[in-house]
Amino acid sequence: MNALHIHRYHTGLAALLLLLTAGCSGKETVSPNEEPRVSVRYMHMGVAVDAEENNPYVMRQFPAAVAERFPGMALESEMLPEDPYTKTLLVQLSSGEGPDFFEWWPMRQLSELVAAGYLQDLTGMDILKRFTPDSLKGFTVDGKVYGLPKGLSIMATWYNKELFKQHGISSFPSDWPSFLVACETLKQAGVTPIVMPDGDRWFIQFGLYQLAASIVYAEHPDFDKELLAGSRTFTDSPWREALIKYKTLYDKGYVAAGSLDIGAAQAAALFNEGKAAMMFNGNWDYGRLTEDGENGTGTGNTVGAGGDSARDGATAFERGFMPLPGNEQGEPLLLSVGPAGGTVVNANTRHLSEVLDILAYQFDPESKLYALYKQNYDVFPMYKGEDLGIPVFDDYTMLMNEHDSVYFSNQAWPVGVADALCRGFQDWIAGHGTVDDILAAMDERLEALR
Repeated sequence: MNALHIHRYHTGLAALLLLLTAGCSGKETVSPNEEPRVSVRYMHMGVAVDAEENNPYVMRQFPAAVAERFPGMALESEMLPEDPYTKTLLVQLSSGEGPDFFEWWPMRQLSELVAAGYLQDLTGMDILKRFTPDSLKGFTVDGKVYGLPKGLSIMATWYNKELFKQHGISSFPSDWPSFLVACETLKQAGVTPIVMPDGDRWFIQFGLYQLAASIVYAEHPDFDKELLAGSRTFTDSPWREALIKYKTLYDKGYVAAGSLDIGAAQAAALFNEGKAAMMFNGNWDYGRLTEDGENGTGTGNTVGAGGDSARDGATAFERGFMPLPGNEQGEPLLLSVGPAGGTVVNANTRHLSEVLDILAYQFDPESKLYALYKQNYDVFPMYKGEDLGIPVFDDYTMLMNEHDSVYFSNQAWPVGVADALCRGFQDWIAGHGTVDDILAAMDERLEALR
């Protein structure tokens, strides 16, 4: 049995936490016919189709494994779509209630909950030593750790290597002018260059943040710090260029028409069926964008919020995964890589020891639960020296050794600013508003939240 040792914690809880182990030491078991003594609540963003199949790990495998390992506990899992998830949690937390532990976003979104006193300090847990420093950064505030990360999230361009080769595009473009040439080549050949599910507005971020990495942050690495300090605005910044470049893809007809009527599942199906050459997305959607994995070798897992599995009968072809370049020729290409979401613990939980027992079991590499966890979240590099063994990511991994990367922009912004960005861009591609309207709305939202 692997023990979870706690080196240091809140002063009032130190004595208790030093006694915690990964097992159920000191707990009485119950017979199969008895009700569990403790019910622990867990929340995760996403859509629970038929109460479980959208994310079988969260809705079925996780609770079952906890019940098997800890007979005195019952884990109650709940999933909600991203917008109601955020609103529901904040209302519950502000009233001193809410789930015992839940999934949350890193960096700015995390620090807001820490400042409000909603999260437990997890500093000193032995298990933290297993994570990469980069993955822990997003869950560290003032030197204290408040969450256990899934790992690293990567925004990139999923592309059909075979369609590229068929039309004379030998390698993925490494700068913006070359990317436009590739799009025009595909379009002239009768191939839809890009499909995007703009009906699900948060997908708009997935292309924009890739462009902004090179356009905004290459010359202004402290842009977001200055923005939050009030010495910068969106209106008078390189974000104008990033938005205009992204809109160019729509104006030139490189993004499939009617994108505002396309949702995530339909866009993934069009890509998987070979009807579009590219889609802006991330490593978290590996399962949905690789029907049977790369050349029939993948797991078909679905991870991340709202993921539907890829459709049966999708065309088998070799996928690529590379950054959308916002840089001009000869200028540096920066990558869009940020800490993934992770698990945090409610400061007001009445079941702290039980939650920590569950987390110790889930993140123990030797446990049955960890094996299930990684089957569902195998696309996130998390532990030190962890090799994902997923060929489609190999080219991008090599780039990470050669190029600087930038966290996702919204990870540094107060919750609500990115929504103003996405809603404004939806209006723009629908023929309403301008780039100035979007930037002004972002500044207005930031000022209201700051």
